[in-house]
Amino acid sequence: MDHEHETRAEYRRHLEESIEEKAHNENSNGAIPHPPYHHHTNGGGYRWIKRFITLFVLILCIAGGYEYHKIHNTAQGVFSTGDGKVDKKLAEGKPVSVLAMGTDVGALNRGNKGGNTDTLEVVTINPKKETITLTSVPRDTLVKVDTDEGADYVKINAAYSLGGPKQTVKQVKELLGIPIDYYVVINMGVLQKVVNAVGGVDVDNPFAFTYEGHHFPKGKQHLNGELALKYSRMRYDDPNNDYGRQKRQQQIMTSVIHNFKHSGSIGAANKILAAVKDGVHTNLPIDSVSVLYGNYRRAMNNVKTYHFHGKDATIEGTSFQIATPKEINRISKLIRIQLGLKPITVTNNETKMYKMQKSYNGYNNTNFVLPGHAEYNVPGSGHGTSTSSNSSNRSITYGYRRSTRSTY
Repeated sequence: MDHEHETRAEYRRHLEESIEEKAHNENSNGAIPHPPYHHHTNGGGYRWIKRFITLFVLILCIAGGYEYHKIHNTAQGVFSTGDGKVDKKLAEGKPVSVLAMGTDVGALNRGNKGGNTDTLEVVTINPKKETITLTSVPRDTLVKVDTDEGADYVKINAAYSLGGPKQTVKQVKELLGIPIDYYVVINMGVLQKVVNAVGGVDVDNPFAFTYEGHHFPKGKQHLNGELALKYSRMRYDDPNNDYGRQKRQQQIMTSVIHNFKHSGSIGAANKILAAVKDGVHTNLPIDSVSVLYGNYRRAMNNVKTYHFHGKDATIEGTSFQIATPKEINRISKLIRIQLGLKPITVTNNETKMYKMQKSYNGYNNTNFVLPGHAEYNVPGSGHGTSTSSNSSNRSITYGYRRSTRSTY
């Protein structure tokens, strides 16, 4: 203040008079007139607020740009390398299908290479219907895989060890008569990080059980990443065995989608990508990341789950699930309609194997006979010329041992 004993009101009045006098003098000298000040308005404060808001928005834009920069850099380790072009189907917001493969490595410190797929989910995303569907395919489903050594009859989860994600995609497409646009391979060890990244998940446990030192009571409960991983892994104490585990895994996936939807921001996406970058890989092109978020996020409004149900079977003392023609066509129809496609009657290797059975029914007679007296997991054995020793060697070569029982 100009004077020690001057009040704030007096000081403000003197200041305004001084400004007006200066403006008057400048106007007299031919300067551009300054608009008059009004003593009883807060225009100056309003202009300051506008400037502050403008600055704040600018900071947000810069921060947003930084987040997009981070998400692009982080995504490079997850998505496939792009060519600068966005997939036409994604750009137009058409329904797409993604095969999610959960590998059985990493969850128990098994490393990050090899292994089978213990989880197979066909994910469809339809932005117009605002719906995502998750369809589980049993890991023990019998399929015929064509190899360089001939036909190989294995569980569908072994297709990954035989030919990686592309072979698994091929088998699911053939099994269900559906298109698969993209795939994503998920090391189940990163599930814990993903759940923590979205603040945990809410599940509704159908029955009480104890697994790996933790008791899961019946009913609704909130789980952190560590507990969600345990909740998803238990299999043999479930009365529905693998089908029960699939339902629990779908509960977790649905809750993750729901939580991300409500906190869905670029920052949240970055947290998830940072959590999974070392344990997830997809052939989705990196150039489509922003398009995916913009065109498909509304599909998170509604998530539906379906389950492929096979019949029990025994081949050489090993348990399998058999895909019946009726069930194949039921699931095929559900997925194709979600993708905007007309249903078809699926005829494939699996339907042919089922129809050639003479006494198998999947209930009181579970003995299933392979074509040409083939042995399971022995490529080219369908001509009846393979031996036991040959069978053992080939099983090791293809990374799928008959005695293996994955605990995940």
